[in-house]
Amino acid sequence: MIHHHIWEEELRDLPRDGGPAAVWFVRREGPDAGSTLRLLCGWTAAGGPAPLPLGLIHQVLRAGAPAQQCEESRSRRPPLVQALPLDDGRGAVGVLVAASTGHAPWADAVRLWAENTARRLGPLLAQLEPWPGTWLGREPRPDTRQQSLFADHELLPPTGRPPAKTGLLLPRAVPVPGLPGAVGRSRELCRLAGRIAAVAASPVNVLLHGETGTGKEIVARALHQGSPRRERSFVGLNCAALPENLFESELFGHKAGAFTGAARDKPGLLESAHGGTFFMDEIGDMPLPLQIKLLRVMQERQVRRVGELESRPVDIRFVAATHKNLTQEIEAGRFRLDLYYRLKVVCLEIPPLRQRPEDVLPLLACFLARAGHDVRTLRVADAAAAALHAWRWPGNVRELENEAARFAALHAETATMELRHLSWEIQESAGPRVDPDDLGTLRRLEDANELLERYLIRKAIAASEGRKAAAARKLGLSRQGLYKKIARYGMTDLIGVADAAS
Repeated sequence: MIHHHIWEEELRDLPRDGGPAAVWFVRREGPDAGSTLRLLCGWTAAGGPAPLPLGLIHQVLRAGAPAQQCEESRSRRPPLVQALPLDDGRGAVGVLVAASTGHAPWADAVRLWAENTARRLGPLLAQLEPWPGTWLGREPRPDTRQQSLFADHELLPPTGRPPAKTGLLLPRAVPVPGLPGAVGRSRELCRLAGRIAAVAASPVNVLLHGETGTGKEIVARALHQGSPRRERSFVGLNCAALPENLFESELFGHKAGAFTGAARDKPGLLESAHGGTFFMDEIGDMPLPLQIKLLRVMQERQVRRVGELESRPVDIRFVAATHKNLTQEIEAGRFRLDLYYRLKVVCLEIPPLRQRPEDVLPLLACFLARAGHDVRTLRVADAAAAALHAWRWPGNVRELENEAARFAALHAETATMELRHLSWEIQESAGPRVDPDDLGTLRRLEDANELLERYLIRKAIAASEGRKAAAARKLGLSRQGLYKKIARYGMTDLIGVADAAS
């Protein structure tokens, strides 16, 4: 038999957004359709125990095919319940049920996880031991309806008490196939990797567009590695980091004596990239006179060093990247239209981290491991995971890397990442949000007063960087008065944040 800890290893990679979610693994204990069902593993989050959708389970076992349903609820994001057959090669012998919010990207991410897990565990199902306890990470609430549910449908729950542990293990740092150096499991990255594979073998120029910190150089290197030019040089240039007076010399090279300080001949970056790939990051910051000369190189495939009369032939593939809107730059006269169309033979859009939050925890695991933190046993509390997913990540992957470095430096011996271990800005994003537009909605004065006070309290604490005393002064309250209001409105995520600095 395979040890029951396999369930926690499988669940660690489950995408979770901090909202209601549940996963069940059910096995049929005999060959007949009426055989008893055994619950091998059950896990729920943000809502405690949930009733098993036994009707859906029986439907999948009878048909041997996946089934799903959407349940109506008061939430604007109804849970999507999907059930997949666990096939051992002779037919469906069990069912994997996954319930999550129907909000993209979580529905897609959970669906991918469920499909991969069902494919992997189906042949092993007969050998798996039940998890000792129905729900992981929390003590199940007494629920007589659950007990009758088991009895009425001849469902055998696992025996024993669930382990007294908080949160699930940190997900594995999953590399993206076809995108070396990238970590994640989102559909957006998988689609991008597919486009890179299709474009890499072609000699066409590529324009990458994405926000700062999204990993444009990783994509550029993947294009180079997937091309016939992989054995030659990959040369990169950050157009925003080079002073304008050195730009031409660095790009084209110079002849000895061409200007003061030019003691010897020097090949330029373009010449060094002969036969390979030349990557220009932040192309939107290239000076306009240099854009004209670069366009000439792209047209004639020749480079002339500063101070020389003869040109040298070059064979280069150009990959450029920018976070700017080049169409607006063209309209403002800061970027040449003809150069834009020379570069934009193929345009690849790199999605920001906020559009693929299911990649946050795998990336965090990768960066913590790089920082020297042991991630094999590190757990992430539900509140911390929800806060990390709720944060907008304006600095994208680079900002997340800094957050990982901060945690590794300050909490090296911590076994569970809690909400209080995160940066103040991320902690603040975890609480219930108050949209300023809601303040103008007609409602009872009592409700409007509470909404306004909650909004102003969060605003004041954010403006004070978590210092309660400073926030209280901004609101015209005593520190004790501020704490009373925080407790009255149940804003518990604000308690204990930056108190030492108050």
